[in-house]
Amino acid sequence: MTILTPPSDNLWTEPESPANKDTPPVYPYNNIQQSESGHSFEMDDTPGRERVRIQHGPQKNGTPGNFIEMHPNGDQVQKIYGDGYEIIAKNKNVLIKGTCNITINGNANMHVLGDHNVQVDGNYNLQVAGKMNTRVVGDISLSSDDDVSITANENFGGAIRMAASDNVYLASDLVVGGSIGADIINSVTRVNAGTGVYAGYLGVYSEGPVSSLTLVQSPLAEFGIMDAVLMSDVINSGIFKTHVHGGVKGGPNTTAPPLTPFFGV
Repeated sequence: MTILTPPSDNLWTEPESPANKDTPPVYPYNNIQQSESGHSFEMDDTPGRERVRIQHGPQKNGTPGNFIEMHPNGDQVQKIYGDGYEIIAKNKNVLIKGTCNITINGNANMHVLGDHNVQVDGNYNLQVAGKMNTRVVGDISLSSDDDVSITANENFGGAIRMAASDNVYLASDLVVGGSIGADIINSVTRVNAGTGVYAGYLGVYSEGPVSSLTLVQSPLAEFGIMDAVLMSDVINSGIFKTHVHGGVKGGPNTTAPPLTPFFGV
């Protein structure tokens, strides 16, 4: 099982403005237009720190106003101190040629009225620190060109539970490393056991014959009609091997064969 590295809480930080207290704009390269309420439009031509900044005036509570700033290296910072809304009447296309990092301190909600299609050409890693709940109204189809592994806390003990109102169908062989517990096990053809089959006090029931290439052992058993190549049955063997001689003691037929011989075939 692949252990994913927990992501950092801060995947990125806001870049600092080229115009700061250590590198302020140089007169007369910075052209500023400012309104009475504090809205400003800066076009800074300071050599090496060229930038454009559009900023809203400060709010009544002293919070700075929203701004958009374009840096000389091609970066652009857009900062909103309140809620942000973007409404597009038609389509929107976004191309990011690098890495996209999104950090959400609260919840994330997405409502797709149509289909939701995601294509990943590399690996798809999903890590959930809490529980994961999935609810589908229709069918679920999961396919893989390679192996599929499902693990439930293999180090400290976990369980995998499957429930279906009809049945759970396997189209291939089922290999179990441990034991199988079931109320009823039905087989259309046969059940193979490498080391043996054990049945509780209700016994083993078969509507057809029970065949054994070597022997059937039953120290305390009761057989009706049975065929076996080699049979080991302590009680029935003792009963059937009991024989009665037909001759008179001391007569010529004293060593006559048993009247009820026991054959293992």
